[in-house]
Amino acid sequence: MADKVYMEENEVYQIDCSTAVWSTNQVYAQYHASGVFLSDVDFVASTEDYIYLIEYKNAAVPNAIYPNKYQPQDAQNVDKIARKFYDSLHFLAISGKDKPTKYIFIVEYPSAGVTDRKMLRNKIATKLPFKLQENKSKKIIKSFDVVSISEWNLHAEYSRFPLTMVQQ
Repeated sequence: MADKVYMEENEVYQIDCSTAVWSTNQVYAQYHASGVFLSDVDFVASTEDYIYLIEYKNAAVPNAIYPNKYQPQDAQNVDKIARKFYDSLHFLAISGKDKPTKYIFIVEYPSAGVTDRKMLRNKIATKLPFKLQENKSKKIIKSFDVVSISEWNLHAEYSRFPLTMVQQ
């Protein structure tokens, strides 16, 4: 099932989605090949119960360009991460994927800690449709989380798709 192991853009880490019912890392390629220029998440994985929209940003990898300049708490970056959720919904709709969706932002950057990630999660969550779907029978987002690679790999649910360093 090597076709369900996806490398991130820096080619330092890979995510293994071989246990997924369905998965892809081709949302960007499909959008741009069709002339549609929407933002998108890096990976999508589906289980029997959920669709996971997974965004990955790592400014702490070796050879990262200007790692200290990445400020995920900036309003522009917060908006960008929220937009990736909304724009990825188009892909799910045209692909016939209609399960409860969980959105996870895996982020690594210098000096990031648990508190930083919780504050970032809270900022981004205000831009997601949680309030819009209150008292509605249809939910377009089940949950949102911001985690480190380590937290991802230790999480009871997310670890189903391990994120590991690529062997050099």
